[in-house]
Amino acid sequence: VATVERLATAAGVRPVVAPYAVTRRVGEVTLQVLWPPPTQPRVGPGDGSTANDASVVMLATVRGVRLLLTGDIEPRSQEALARSLTGLRVDVLKVPHHGSRFQDREFLTSLRARVALVSAGADNDYGHPPEETLEPLRETGAQVLRTDLDGDLLVVEREGRISTRTSR
Repeated sequence: VATVERLATAAGVRPVVAPYAVTRRVGEVTLQVLWPPPTQPRVGPGDGSTANDASVVMLATVRGVRLLLTGDIEPRSQEALARSLTGLRVDVLKVPHHGSRFQDREFLTSLRARVALVSAGADNDYGHPPEETLEPLRETGAQVLRTDLDGDLLVVEREGRISTRTSR
């Protein structure tokens, strides 16, 4: 965090906590902050779950394409989001927490994403992402792409259609 603050200050930017439930437009992109709510603890003891659950979750919409950016939220927060966002459908899902095995699969599959992106380092010590996380997404028809196997991931919208490209 200190490095981010230092770099932001050097660039003349003042970092702020993402304002819950605020929608902003940046060029063609509309960003809506869906998580964390103001009552969500941001620091706490333990294995990092508190910090993971304080991840910013945003819904980004550009030219009609909806992307859900989920940070590292844990299953408990995924369940809370599912309750508050009943019926949410997205085109692109950034799978939470590097595709860890700890997911609320019902929530993730209910989104009916056409593309699911997993950001995970090659040969990471955690075994992210396991097949038990990816298979339910594939079963919904999602194209699953992973940075550890596919390299850089690109989602392109053209005339209302989305396509993907990878660097491998």
